[in-house]
Amino acid sequence: MLSLLITLLTLRCVDAKSEDAFAQRGYYITFMRMPTYDLADWKKIVDGIHDDGGNTLLLWVAGAFRSPKFPITWRYNADHENIRQDFVRALIDHAHSKGIKVLLGFTPFGYDGVNQYSLEHTNLKAIGKDGKPVQPFGIGCWGFNLCPSKPESQRFMLEYTREMVFDFYPNADGLLIESSDYAICHCKDCGEHFFEREFEFVRRISNEIWAKKPDATIVVFPHYFSGSEVPGFGVKAAKLPFDPRWSLVFSPHSAHPEPALIKRAKSSLWWDDSPALRTPNEIRAGARRAKEIGATGYVPSLEAFTFVATEAEEGQSWLKGRRQIPLGFGWLEPGEPPYNELPMQVQRIAYREFSRNPDLPFETYKQILGRDLFGSVSTPRLIDDALNLQAILNFQRTWCQPSPLTSPERVRAMKMRGELTSQKRSDYRAALDRLKNIEQMHRESRSSGEKELHRITNWVLNLWNDKEAAPLIAPNN
Repeated sequence: MLSLLITLLTLRCVDAKSEDAFAQRGYYITFMRMPTYDLADWKKIVDGIHDDGGNTLLLWVAGAFRSPKFPITWRYNADHENIRQDFVRALIDHAHSKGIKVLLGFTPFGYDGVNQYSLEHTNLKAIGKDGKPVQPFGIGCWGFNLCPSKPESQRFMLEYTREMVFDFYPNADGLLIESSDYAICHCKDCGEHFFEREFEFVRRISNEIWAKKPDATIVVFPHYFSGSEVPGFGVKAAKLPFDPRWSLVFSPHSAHPEPALIKRAKSSLWWDDSPALRTPNEIRAGARRAKEIGATGYVPSLEAFTFVATEAEEGQSWLKGRRQIPLGFGWLEPGEPPYNELPMQVQRIAYREFSRNPDLPFETYKQILGRDLFGSVSTPRLIDDALNLQAILNFQRTWCQPSPLTSPERVRAMKMRGELTSQKRSDYRAALDRLKNIEQMHRESRSSGEKELHRITNWVLNLWNDKEAAPLIAPNN
């Protein structure tokens, strides 16, 4: 009894700690790739951000509002609930009632919505390194990135963004201008000067927004100011004047930290994919990395795609024509958000605690996790089983593909391509054996959390009871 009392007092002390490790906390969510959720669903998502201690939502909305000037930008997304009946303005108001700022996200000259404009204006396509127009690319929304040196590209970007910010969602708190992480234009007018050309738009739209809303937060990438090598592109960033009213965002794959710029910026955010794709240990590492670089905020991804793939996403032809499975949780119906499911609770609790205190001991997090998931019946075994289930559901999961452990279809596609090695089959069987032990351990559940743990584990195992699925990972197959 004494040890239990000490534990409870410790947890209360942890909860009572200052929550100012980061001034900005929250998530980056690709709204445009989640067409199945309506306003009621999104209000619950925002409530969850509040519950996690968040005050910032990076909401990527390009391609998901019904632009009257440029209908090509949303036609691909005609089934999106916000295209059917626009509700983002009401969602922003709801977020404000929870103390959450909303920044509208888009990529200049590329990605969702914007890359559709080139389908009607083929002369605006960017040029690849080979001197030819770029090939189509996208995630859910496939098209061609634009050349920012073309006056028509600049005009389109300005008018489209003005529509989004001034006509549709003037109650938003600013923008996330997310520079492309997959392609730039290599034409004779862009090339080494690409980011200078892109900056022409960034500078102009920023000035227009600040003229109407001086306190607006505008988050940009460091590629316009740092002069450093831009990851993946083989060109250097521009070195243009930096306005300290801008905020900056950095990421592991596309925008490395720039300490001198961080010191000058209004605010600075660290982004990674840990809550969406990885485990609590990586979330802790992400929070620590944000603290290490001196970022004022840690705002990682919590993306959960639900679009129907029209192309072979990630080069996987088996995905074409299928609806994306949000976070790999295949037990959900298309209209059910995934964020309150037990495996995501494991992640959200990790984000809540480590963004409060990046130096929180992992064992303390585990105690908090057990309290929140299982209450008074929590045990070390229950906690470890919840962590193991979460790790298995994210095992080898990608942005568009569920874990092979939860997708016999993915394993079948791997076999067809000759990628299903004996080692992989052995690894999959070992993971499923661990799940069998968890399922057996919790058949007599004592709490709602334990019932969920058993239900999801049983769902995974049942996938492999199918007579067509089981042979895929048999030892001698």
